[in-house]
Formats: sequence, structure tokens, C-alpha cells
Amino acid sequence: MKHLTTDELVDRLYGIAEGGHLENCAECRQRFEELRERRAMAVETGLEPEELLAAQRRSIYARMEERPRSGMKWVPALAAGLCLVAVGVATYHPTQNVPSQAAKAEIDDTQLFSDVYSMEQSMEPIAAKPIHALFEQDE
Repeated sequence: MKHLTTDELVDRLYGIAEGGHLENCAECRQRFEELRERRAMAVETGLEPEELLAAQRRSIYARMEERPRSGMKWVPALAAGLCLVAVGVATYHPTQNVPSQAAKAEIDDTQLFSDVYSMEQSMEPIAAKPIHALFEQDE
């Protein structure tokens, strides 16, 4: 005899499915009763008395209204500012050895137009150019 699966028992518990197997099988009937008891325990509401809930609410509101009375609210902001200054000083590098823009070699207009025209007229996608380096012979 084929026993009911847990899904089938849950379907019967919520009235989605029907069937006569529960009347004929003691094991499935016992599992069904266990599910029914679990459902009953889950459905039970254990609401606390209104006075207890109100007292909890008042205590939460009282704690929310309490504020630290220290006059040192500026300390975290000062610490963060000092950290930023320390990081800035630690990462600062003077730019004495950086070559100027004028030292770079400039190309003339005809060379620029020639390069742009050759890139535009090429049938090969730009993304394929790095692949050529894989197949070039080392000299």
C-alpha cells in the first residue's frame, strides 16, 4: 500500500485534496493527526495582557527620549577629520619628476588624419587588434 506524502497530507489538512486513504491506513492517519496538532499549536495566539504591552511601549518611548548629556558631540567629527588629514599627508607625493605636457612629441595634422582615416576604413573591428599579438612571430 502506498502511503501519502507529506505534501498530500498538508493538502488534506487545508481541505485542498480529498481521499479515502486516511480511513484505511493507520500510519497515515497518525501522521495526519500530528500535522493537525502542530497546526493547532501554531494557530494558538498567546497574546500578552494589554497592561504588559502598554508598559513595554512606555519603557521604549522613555528610552528613546533619553539622550546622552555629554557636550562632546564634536569628538567623532574631529576624529574623522584628523584621519582624513593623516591619509592626505601620507599619500601626498610632490610632482617634481613629472614631465610637462610640452615635452611630449606632437604629431602633425596630416599624420593624425591619416591615422583616423585608416582606423575608420579598416574592415577589422578594433576589438580584434589585441588578438594579432597572440599570432605574431617573435623576432
